[in-house]
Amino acid sequence: MRSDPPVDLLYVNDDDRLRELVSAQLRAESDRLRIETADSAAEGERLLAAEPIDCVLCDHHMPEVTGVEFLKRVREDRPDLPFLLFTNTGTEAVASESIEAGVTDYVIQDAIENQAPLLARKIITYVEHRRAQRERDRTNERLRQIASVTDQVWWVFSPTWDELRFINDGHEAIFGQPVSELRADPTTFLDRVHGDDADRVRLAMESASKGTPQVVEYRVEKSDAVRLWVESRCKPITDDAGNVTSLVGLTRDVTDRKLYERELTETVDRLEEFTATVSHDLRNPLNIAAGNLQLARERDGDEHLETAIDAVARMDDLIEEVLTLAKEGRTLGERRDVPYEEIVEKSYENVRASESSLRVTGSVSLSCDSARLTQAFENVVRNAVEHGGSGVTLTAGVLPDEAGVFVEDDGPGVPPAERDRVFEKGHTTRRDGSGFGLAIVERIVDAHGWDVRLTEGTEGGARFEILT
Repeated sequence: MRSDPPVDLLYVNDDDRLRELVSAQLRAESDRLRIETADSAAEGERLLAAEPIDCVLCDHHMPEVTGVEFLKRVREDRPDLPFLLFTNTGTEAVASESIEAGVTDYVIQDAIENQAPLLARKIITYVEHRRAQRERDRTNERLRQIASVTDQVWWVFSPTWDELRFINDGHEAIFGQPVSELRADPTTFLDRVHGDDADRVRLAMESASKGTPQVVEYRVEKSDAVRLWVESRCKPITDDAGNVTSLVGLTRDVTDRKLYERELTETVDRLEEFTATVSHDLRNPLNIAAGNLQLARERDGDEHLETAIDAVARMDDLIEEVLTLAKEGRTLGERRDVPYEEIVEKSYENVRASESSLRVTGSVSLSCDSARLTQAFENVVRNAVEHGGSGVTLTAGVLPDEAGVFVEDDGPGVPPAERDRVFEKGHTTRRDGSGFGLAIVERIVDAHGWDVRLTEGTEGGARFEILT
């Protein structure tokens, strides 16, 4: 168990008997007090220069140099050292002069009552306060040194936001507001927040004061010509009882990120418009060609027309896969918990491989965009049918420890040398394959924050594992 650190006290008094009596009483009162004594101000100055003194207790009425005069000398080099005048007589003039000189406390000695408990309590309190202040100053200096090399704003507020306890120079760079102005009125940074965002920022401040961590993005009017997007993160610091004691956080400029997000959204919108146009402009003539080929085949029965019809159908599949791949850059839709069994069975039904079969050996709940994940498994099933034949058997289940799910087939499988390449766009092992189907699978799985890999199944076929 850690004990409280000792307090080194210098007691200066020219009265030998009183000096010994008070010293003995103070030692009896607290074993934390380590007392050095001096019979004059000159001896006191010598000890101050030689010893690490935490506090001075001094009588006023001493020959040659009085207690107040000694105080003034001490204050020249030690402006924050606790200094208590403890004298058996005093006047208002002496009290006033000592206060003006910077005395920490002024105590009149009572000839009857033992004042050691009072003195010990005052001495230890003043020393601990000074130590705490010095530790805060050291901490703030370290923070300033660290914060000086970053362009982020580091700050510490009181729980009610009415006291600014620390902030680095990054504040002015982002808010365009002098730190001195913020120190004078800590909530004036709100004057720089865009009017449409101010209520949201105030609400986040209220929630932080109640103990809830906050992340909030808002606009800052740095000047009439400059507007920035910033992100502020705040973490409430609490004591053992759960009471918020301070609010610590950082604010950073996220303007570049917001501009990129806007540009990305505009790019996606243009891409969707483009894919919709391509889909319409390609499919219309393709449908006309397919219809005319069907009519010609029914009329003439030429086997070459059958080949042409297959080619047109394949072109339609290619258009669908290219358009799907182009759209995969979009973010996921709403995620919800869906049973894996439901996803994989729906995917299998959508492919409509009538001669094949599906066996589900286990299920688990997946937090997913069910439409997108269904599409991914459709491509896995379609790949199995294309490579394993229309009569292929598929097995779906859950990986050990529910680390993910799998689908495997009993087809010929994929050679080990090919497994790392199957998810590459354009890679295919079939002469008429597009190489997009499994690339789409990887895109959708990545969008969920998962991983997909291809291994060998229990019967030698292909086994797709999705690690959730």
